[in-house]
Amino acid sequence: MGFFDFLFKKKNSVTPYNPEEEEPVLRIGICTGEKVAGFCNRKNGKFREVMLINSDEDILEFCRRYDVDRKSIKEKC
Repeated sequence: MGFFDFLFKKKNSVTPYNPEEEEPVLRIGICTGEKVAGFCNRKNGKFREVMLINSDEDILEFCRRYDVDRKSIKEKC
C-alpha cells in the first residue's frame, strides 16, 4: 500500500443505531424519486442519512448491515 492509497482509502464504517431511539426510514425525493435509507430519531424527528438506494440489492445491503427487517422500514417523502 502506497502513501496515497493510505490517505484516500475509503472507510466502510457502520454507525450502529439504537432501535429504541431511532427507526429505519426510506426517504424518497418528490421531484427526482431519489431514495435514501437512514434512521429517524423518535424524539425530535431528525433524519440521519446512511446510504443511497439505487436498487433492491441496496435495500437488502442496508438491512444486512444494520440488522433491520425489510418490513420495518417506513417510507417517507
